[in-house]
Amino acid sequence: MLGLFKEDFITWHLLALFLIPFCLCQDEYMEVSRRSNKAVTKVLQSHHQTGHKGSRNHGNNGNNGAPGNEGAKGDKGDKGDLGPRGDRGHHGPKGEKGYPGIPPELQIAFMASMATHFSNQNSGIIFSSVETNVGNFFDVMTGRFGAPVNGVYFFTFSMMKHEDVEEVYVYLMHNGNTVFSLYSYESKGKADTSGNSAVLKLAKGDEVWLRMGNGALHGDHQRFSTFAGFLLFETK
Repeated sequence: MLGLFKEDFITWHLLALFLIPFCLCQDEYMEVSRRSNKAVTKVLQSHHQTGHKGSRNHGNNGNNGAPGNEGAKGDKGDKGDLGPRGDRGHHGPKGEKGYPGIPPELQIAFMASMATHFSNQNSGIIFSSVETNVGNFFDVMTGRFGAPVNGVYFFTFSMMKHEDVEEVYVYLMHNGNTVFSLYSYESKGKADTSGNSAVLKLAKGDEVWLRMGNGALHGDHQRFSTFAGFLLFETK
């Protein structure tokens, strides 16, 4: 038992002798590493400070170079996407009040035509057909127009000479007074046309008609001879 104790003691003693130098070497190695790291840190700090100070003392900028030539025009780009729809605009101001429409009593117009020949000289011309008679102020039986209101009226007449006569006179009459004349001349066997127009200021009740002078008028289904008129505007 005592011998075994002695052997263990010797073993632990030898092990301690071996480890003590190793631990001493490890501490020395760590101390050397710390010193080396401090030296490297100082070198890096010195380098950083030197570079920072040096950047403040840079040289003057050189002169700008001449501008280069303009490059070639690039290809046209692709069409962009349709943008979003804009907001709806504000309502505009209300417009001014419009003019009133034509009342029924001022809607006045007529047109008559001749489907048969007419040769009654020195008499009022009677038209065989009435195509338009708004307001019924054109008398089909007498061929006269009676003005229903004071106003300015427009009248027009066209005619074709009958081939059996050489000349024709027709007159536009206003209350028995001649306003204008129509004249047509052509040798017998040939037709000829003529026309005229007038703007008249009429009083309510005035009459306008056509009076045949001499000669004869041609009439057929083609309606070459016509008489028309209408109210332009009312007057006070």
